[in-house]
Amino acid sequence: MFLVLHIPPSPFLIPFFGYSLLVNALQTALDAVIPTFILIALGGWIDKRFKGLSIETLSRLSIHLLVPALVFAALSETDLSLSSAALLTLAYLLYLVLLGLVSLIGVRGLQKDEARAVIVSTLFGNTGNMGLPITLFAYGQEGLERAVVLLVVSLAAMFIAGPFMLAGGNVNLRQRAIETFKLPPVWATFAGVALNLLNISLPISLTRALDLLGDAAIPLMLVALGMQMARSWTWQVGQAAMRTTVLRLLIGPFIAYGVARLLGLSQLDTNVLLLSAALPVAVTMFVIAVEVKGDAAGVARSVVATTIWSLFAIMLTLFLFP
Repeated sequence: MFLVLHIPPSPFLIPFFGYSLLVNALQTALDAVIPTFILIALGGWIDKRFKGLSIETLSRLSIHLLVPALVFAALSETDLSLSSAALLTLAYLLYLVLLGLVSLIGVRGLQKDEARAVIVSTLFGNTGNMGLPITLFAYGQEGLERAVVLLVVSLAAMFIAGPFMLAGGNVNLRQRAIETFKLPPVWATFAGVALNLLNISLPISLTRALDLLGDAAIPLMLVALGMQMARSWTWQVGQAAMRTTVLRLLIGPFIAYGVARLLGLSQLDTNVLLLSAALPVAVTMFVIAVEVKGDAAGVARSVVATTIWSLFAIMLTLFLFP
């Protein structure tokens, strides 16, 4: 543990939670969040201390090697049933649709480019760099396996729908879909699920090698995120970014909770879905915005604003759903 809490008994909170439960829940939240933000801060320091390091190289290493190893290892060995994964996928997609509909109302009065940036920033959270480590720290290996499912679904939706929405429809959806399904994490998903269903075990030497690669994915992604944040940091947030923050971190978790109750998700599935809704905007959306000539500056401001406020959103989520 990084911090041991000594909280005086509160007459307001104890009747609802109980003193020991209150302390344990808050301690769990801190233990999950603090290591993540330490590595993000370390990435920012590394970027300032060692000039010229390539974030693109680190990102490619993660997406083409380390994350696929993590995804494959998690899904090939998971006890999560295919039906449970399918239900969790359905819940996440329904959450995205409902959040998108609410976002259409939330962007009224903004210019077209700003509105598009707000909508895509609201929809696509950082399920990789931040979602995986925080879920692992908070909910263990079983939580991580569910977070991997959401990561793959989120990546597919983000790389297909994100450019289309940012560019106002001036993107070849078929081509984007083909490119998305060429991503190594997607292939790792298919391979991992296939081995799991066929009950095939890999040689122990290969399994250990994949585990080592997968273990390196989370710290490297957090350091890369910190480096990217250091380069795109701005104190000029603006109205559009604040709307994104409210939509994503305040309204989004309520929608996720409603979807979980509607579909009857298990407690762990509900917790992981809620945590994904409390995550900040995916840094990848900034890269996509630059690629399709969307409002990249607006997306960058949303990334910064939601990353700051997500600290409180994540802490509150883990406190209420330990």
